[in-house]
Amino acid sequence: MRKIYFLFLFCLSSIVIYSQPEWVSKTPSGYLNDYFVGKGTSNTSKTEAARMAFEDAVISIMRNNTIVVDYSMNNKIYSTQTSVDDNTRMEVVRKAAEELKIDGNSKTMKGLKEVETYYESNSNSYVAWVLVNLPKKLPISPPSSFSPVWRSLLLPGWGQLYKEETFKGLSFMVLSLGGIAGGFVFNQLSQDATNKANSSRTQVSRDFYNQQTKDYDTYSKISFITAGIIYLWSLIDAIAVRQDNLFVLIDLKNDWQICYRYNF
Repeated sequence: MRKIYFLFLFCLSSIVIYSQPEWVSKTPSGYLNDYFVGKGTSNTSKTEAARMAFEDAVISIMRNNTIVVDYSMNNKIYSTQTSVDDNTRMEVVRKAAEELKIDGNSKTMKGLKEVETYYESNSNSYVAWVLVNLPKKLPISPPSSFSPVWRSLLLPGWGQLYKEETFKGLSFMVLSLGGIAGGFVFNQLSQDATNKANSSRTQVSRDFYNQQTKDYDTYSKISFITAGIIYLWSLIDAIAVRQDNLFVLIDLKNDWQICYRYNF
Protein backbone atom coordinates (compact mmCIF):
# COMPACT_ATOMS: atom_id res chain seq x y z
CA MET A 1 0.00 0.00 0.00
CA ARG A 2 2.85 2.38 0.84
CA LYS A 3 4.53 1.69 -2.52
CA ILE A 4 1.31 2.50 -4.36
CA TYR A 5 1.03 5.76 -2.37
CA PHE A 6 4.57 6.86 -3.29
CA LEU A 7 4.01 5.85 -6.91
CA PHE A 8 0.88 8.01 -6.96
CA LEU A 9 2.81 10.98 -5.52
CA PHE A 10 5.57 10.53 -8.10
CA CYS A 11 3.10 10.47 -10.99
CA LEU A 12 1.30 13.50 -9.59
CA SER A 13 4.54 15.46 -9.21
CA SER A 14 5.54 14.51 -12.75
CA ILE A 15 2.26 15.85 -14.07
CA VAL A 16 2.75 19.12 -12.18
CA ILE A 17 6.37 19.56 -13.28
CA TYR A 18 5.86 18.72 -16.93
CA SER A 19 2.41 20.18 -17.46
CA GLN A 20 1.92 22.63 -20.30
CA PRO A 21 2.11 26.37 -19.63
CA GLU A 22 -1.30 27.97 -19.40
CA TRP A 23 -0.69 30.16 -22.47
CA VAL A 24 -0.53 27.06 -24.71
CA SER A 25 -4.28 26.59 -24.40
CA LYS A 26 -5.31 30.14 -23.49
CA THR A 27 -3.68 33.10 -25.22
CA PRO A 28 -2.92 35.76 -22.59
CA SER A 29 -3.89 39.41 -22.82
CA GLY A 30 -2.18 42.53 -21.55
CA TYR A 31 -2.57 46.26 -21.20
CA LEU A 32 0.51 47.18 -23.21
CA ASN A 33 0.99 44.22 -25.55
CA ASP A 34 -0.98 41.83 -27.73
CA TYR A 35 0.03 38.18 -27.38
CA PHE A 36 0.01 35.48 -30.06
CA VAL A 37 0.65 31.75 -29.91
CA GLY A 38 2.09 29.71 -32.75
CA LYS A 39 2.38 25.92 -33.07
CA GLY A 40 4.75 23.87 -35.19
CA THR A 41 5.33 20.15 -35.70
CA SER A 42 8.38 18.45 -37.18
CA ASN A 43 9.54 14.88 -37.69
CA THR A 44 13.20 15.92 -37.81
CA SER A 45 14.18 18.33 -35.00
CA LYS A 46 13.06 20.74 -32.30
CA THR A 47 14.65 23.58 -34.25
CA GLU A 48 12.46 22.89 -37.25
CA ALA A 49 9.37 22.65 -35.06
CA ALA A 50 10.24 26.01 -33.46
CA ARG A 51 10.74 27.63 -36.88
CA MET A 52 7.31 26.45 -38.01
CA ALA A 53 5.77 27.65 -34.74
CA PHE A 54 7.27 31.13 -35.21
CA GLU A 55 5.92 31.24 -38.77
CA ASP A 56 2.49 30.20 -37.51
CA ALA A 57 2.56 33.00 -34.93
CA VAL A 58 3.60 35.62 -37.50
CA ILE A 59 0.87 34.46 -39.90
CA SER A 60 -1.65 34.83 -37.07
CA ILE A 61 -0.44 38.37 -36.44
CA MET A 62 -0.69 39.35 -40.10
CA ARG A 63 -4.13 37.80 -40.31
CA ASN A 64 -5.55 39.60 -37.29
CA ASN A 65 -3.75 42.94 -37.26
CA THR A 66 -2.77 45.82 -39.49
CA ILE A 67 0.97 45.36 -39.21
CA VAL A 68 3.41 47.58 -41.07
CA VAL A 69 6.51 45.62 -41.98
CA ASP A 70 9.93 46.82 -43.07
CA TYR A 71 10.77 44.50 -45.93
CA SER A 72 13.41 45.53 -48.43
CA MET A 73 11.90 44.73 -51.79
CA ASN A 74 12.04 47.49 -54.38
CA ASN A 75 12.42 49.96 -51.47
CA LYS A 76 8.77 49.59 -50.49
CA ILE A 77 7.03 49.25 -47.14
CA TYR A 78 4.29 46.69 -47.09
CA SER A 79 1.43 46.25 -44.66
CA THR A 80 -1.41 43.81 -44.34
CA GLN A 81 -3.68 46.45 -45.84
CA THR A 82 -1.53 46.59 -48.95
CA SER A 83 -2.35 44.22 -51.76
CA VAL A 84 0.78 42.07 -52.12
CA ASP A 85 1.25 38.71 -53.70
CA ASP A 86 1.38 35.56 -51.60
CA ASN A 87 5.07 34.99 -52.28
CA THR A 88 5.98 38.39 -50.86
CA ARG A 89 3.77 37.83 -47.83
CA MET A 90 5.31 34.43 -47.10
CA GLU A 91 8.81 35.88 -47.53
CA VAL A 92 7.96 38.46 -44.88
CA VAL A 93 6.67 35.67 -42.63
CA ARG A 94 9.82 33.57 -43.09
CA LYS A 95 12.14 36.51 -42.47
CA ALA A 96 10.36 37.65 -39.31
CA ALA A 97 10.18 34.05 -38.00
CA GLU A 98 13.90 33.52 -38.61
CA GLU A 99 14.74 36.75 -36.77
CA LEU A 100 12.62 35.67 -33.82
CA LYS A 101 14.26 32.24 -33.72
CA ILE A 102 17.78 33.69 -33.78
CA ASP A 103 17.56 36.93 -31.76
CA GLY A 104 14.24 36.70 -29.93
CA ASN A 105 12.98 39.85 -31.68
CA SER A 106 12.23 40.97 -35.22
CA LYS A 107 13.47 43.95 -37.20
CA THR A 108 11.08 43.17 -40.02
CA MET A 109 8.11 43.59 -37.70
CA LYS A 110 9.15 46.31 -35.30
CA GLY A 111 8.42 45.51 -31.66
CA LEU A 112 7.70 41.82 -32.23
CA LYS A 113 9.39 39.73 -29.52
CA GLU A 114 9.57 36.15 -28.32
CA VAL A 115 8.24 35.63 -24.80
CA GLU A 116 8.53 31.89 -24.23
CA THR A 117 8.92 28.61 -26.13
CA TYR A 118 7.59 25.24 -25.03
CA TYR A 119 8.40 21.82 -26.50
CA GLU A 120 6.91 18.36 -26.40
CA SER A 121 8.31 15.28 -28.12
CA ASN A 122 7.72 11.58 -28.63
CA SER A 123 9.40 8.87 -30.62
CA ASN A 124 8.03 10.15 -33.93
CA SER A 125 7.86 13.92 -33.83
CA TYR A 126 8.57 17.21 -32.08
CA VAL A 127 5.92 19.81 -31.26
CA ALA A 128 6.76 23.41 -30.38
CA TRP A 129 4.60 26.26 -29.13
CA VAL A 130 5.85 29.84 -29.07
CA LEU A 131 4.42 32.87 -27.32
CA VAL A 132 5.23 36.24 -28.89
CA ASN A 133 4.04 39.74 -28.16
CA LEU A 134 3.61 42.97 -30.05
CA PRO A 135 3.06 46.45 -28.56
CA LYS A 136 -0.51 47.68 -28.81
CA LYS A 137 -1.09 50.70 -31.01
CA LEU A 138 -3.36 52.11 -28.34
CA PRO A 139 -2.38 50.68 -24.94
CA ILE A 140 -5.27 49.99 -22.61
CA SER A 141 -5.28 52.12 -19.49
CA PRO A 142 -5.15 50.01 -16.32
CA PRO A 143 -8.23 50.23 -14.09
CA SER A 144 -8.19 52.69 -11.23
CA SER A 145 -6.25 51.39 -8.26
CA PHE A 146 -8.54 53.26 -5.85
CA SER A 147 -11.70 51.24 -6.57
CA PRO A 148 -10.53 48.04 -4.83
CA VAL A 149 -8.89 50.06 -2.04
CA TRP A 150 -12.00 51.86 -0.80
CA ARG A 151 -13.94 48.62 -1.03
CA SER A 152 -11.38 46.85 1.14
CA LEU A 153 -11.50 49.79 3.56
CA LEU A 154 -15.21 49.15 4.05
CA LEU A 155 -15.09 45.35 4.01
CA PRO A 156 -11.97 43.15 3.90
CA GLY A 157 -11.98 41.01 0.76
CA TRP A 158 -14.44 43.18 -1.17
CA GLY A 159 -11.60 44.78 -3.11
CA GLN A 160 -10.30 41.35 -4.13
CA LEU A 161 -13.77 40.30 -5.25
CA TYR A 162 -13.92 43.49 -7.32
CA LYS A 163 -10.66 42.43 -8.96
CA GLU A 164 -12.23 39.01 -9.65
CA GLU A 165 -9.88 37.26 -7.22
CA THR A 166 -12.72 35.22 -5.76
CA PHE A 167 -10.82 32.74 -3.59
CA LYS A 168 -8.59 35.40 -2.08
CA GLY A 169 -11.48 37.79 -1.51
CA LEU A 170 -13.66 35.20 0.21
CA SER A 171 -10.70 34.09 2.33
CA PHE A 172 -10.03 37.63 3.56
CA MET A 173 -13.71 38.19 4.21
CA VAL A 174 -14.32 34.95 6.12
CA LEU A 175 -11.13 35.18 8.19
CA SER A 176 -11.60 38.82 9.16
CA LEU A 177 -15.30 38.56 9.96
CA GLY A 178 -14.69 35.25 11.74
CA GLY A 179 -11.97 36.87 13.83
CA ILE A 180 -14.27 39.73 14.82
CA ALA A 181 -17.13 37.36 15.63
CA GLY A 182 -14.79 35.15 17.66
CA GLY A 183 -13.53 38.18 19.57
CA PHE A 184 -17.04 39.18 20.62
CA VAL A 185 -18.01 35.61 21.50
CA PHE A 186 -14.97 35.06 23.71
CA ASN A 187 -15.47 38.49 25.28
CA GLN A 188 -19.03 37.54 26.21
CA LEU A 189 -17.86 34.21 27.61
CA SER A 190 -15.26 36.09 29.66
CA GLN A 191 -17.94 38.33 31.13
CA ASP A 192 -20.16 35.34 31.92
CA ALA A 193 -17.26 33.63 33.69
CA THR A 194 -16.62 36.81 35.69
CA ASN A 195 -20.25 36.95 36.80
CA LYS A 196 -20.13 33.29 37.84
CA ALA A 197 -16.92 33.89 39.78
CA ASN A 198 -18.52 36.78 41.67
CA SER A 199 -21.57 34.69 42.57
CA SER A 200 -19.61 31.59 43.58
CA ARG A 201 -19.76 30.55 47.23
CA THR A 202 -16.53 28.59 47.39
CA GLN A 203 -12.95 29.63 46.72
CA VAL A 204 -12.36 26.65 44.41
CA SER A 205 -15.30 27.65 42.25
CA ARG A 206 -14.20 31.28 42.18
CA ASP A 207 -10.65 30.28 41.13
CA PHE A 208 -12.04 28.08 38.39
CA TYR A 209 -14.21 30.83 36.88
CA ASN A 210 -11.48 33.45 37.30
CA GLN A 211 -9.15 31.25 35.26
CA GLN A 212 -11.85 30.89 32.62
CA THR A 213 -12.16 34.67 32.58
CA LYS A 214 -8.45 35.06 31.87
CA ASP A 215 -8.46 32.36 29.18
CA TYR A 216 -11.49 33.74 27.36
CA ASP A 217 -10.09 37.26 27.59
CA THR A 218 -6.84 36.05 25.97
CA TYR A 219 -8.75 34.27 23.20
CA SER A 220 -10.80 37.39 22.60
CA LYS A 221 -7.70 39.56 22.20
CA ILE A 222 -6.07 37.03 19.85
CA SER A 223 -9.23 36.95 17.70
CA PHE A 224 -9.44 40.73 17.42
CA ILE A 225 -5.71 41.03 16.66
CA THR A 226 -6.00 38.35 13.98
CA ALA A 227 -8.94 40.15 12.40
CA GLY A 228 -6.94 43.39 12.40
CA ILE A 229 -3.99 41.71 10.70
CA ILE A 230 -6.25 40.19 8.04
CA TYR A 231 -7.86 43.60 7.50
CA LEU A 232 -4.49 45.29 6.94
CA TRP A 233 -3.35 42.44 4.71
CA SER A 234 -6.48 42.77 2.58
CA LEU A 235 -6.00 46.53 2.31
CA ILE A 236 -2.35 46.25 1.27
CA ASP A 237 -3.17 43.54 -1.26
CA ALA A 238 -5.94 45.68 -2.77
CA ILE A 239 -3.61 48.62 -3.45
CA ALA A 240 -1.94 46.90 -6.43
CA VAL A 241 -3.79 47.11 -9.75
CA ARG A 242 -4.84 43.84 -11.25
CA GLN A 243 -3.24 43.09 -14.63
CA ASP A 244 -4.46 40.04 -16.49
CA ASN A 245 -1.70 37.75 -17.69
CA LEU A 246 1.07 40.31 -17.36
CA PHE A 247 4.25 38.51 -18.35
CA VAL A 248 7.60 39.43 -16.83
CA LEU A 249 10.81 37.85 -18.10
CA ILE A 250 13.67 37.10 -15.76
CA ASP A 251 17.03 36.27 -17.32
CA LEU A 252 19.15 33.89 -15.22
CA LYS A 253 22.82 33.74 -16.31
CA ASN A 254 21.69 34.43 -19.90
CA ASP A 255 20.71 30.78 -20.20
CA TRP A 256 17.19 30.67 -18.81
CA GLN A 257 14.10 32.71 -19.49
CA ILE A 258 11.41 32.13 -16.93
CA CYS A 259 7.95 33.50 -17.58
CA TYR A 260 5.80 34.43 -14.61
CA ARG A 261 2.19 35.50 -14.65
CA TYR A 262 1.16 38.05 -12.06
CA ASN A 263 -2.45 38.74 -11.14
CA PHE A 264 -2.28 41.84 -9.00
